[in-house]
Amino acid sequence: MVLKNITRALKNIRKPRVTRMYPEIRSELPERFRGLQKLDKSKCIGCGICANTCPNCAIKIVRARVSKDSTKTRWFPEIDVGHCLFCGLCIDQCPQEALSSSKIYTDGIIKWKHEDLLFTPDKLAREEPIDAPEAEQ
Repeated sequence: MVLKNITRALKNIRKPRVTRMYPEIRSELPERFRGLQKLDKSKCIGCGICANTCPNCAIKIVRARVSKDSTKTRWFPEIDVGHCLFCGLCIDQCPQEALSSSKIYTDGIIKWKHEDLLFTPDKLAREEPIDAPEAEQ
């Protein structure tokens, strides 16, 4: 048994490495990969269909500013990414195609506190940077 493992190791010594050095070398994502949702505020009508279809109840409809500089408010989805399954049902059911999927799956999402995983409409629309520390927001 030991001799068999040594011969196997000697055979593989000249082969190229298969271990990837993440995050320096990132994996190529498939075309249909579902990452963090992105919200287009100009298309969203605040109907709440995304919240009703979410199997994990990770989406709430909240009032938020229409744009970063505006004082007007409207209803937009707010997603708790800590509870999100990334199933894509909210994106499929959106009648105005306001929600879309992005390729972001680690940057700005991995947080130590669950409270930091609540993505407000401003974060979903990328009006606020998603990876900024709380003090800068």
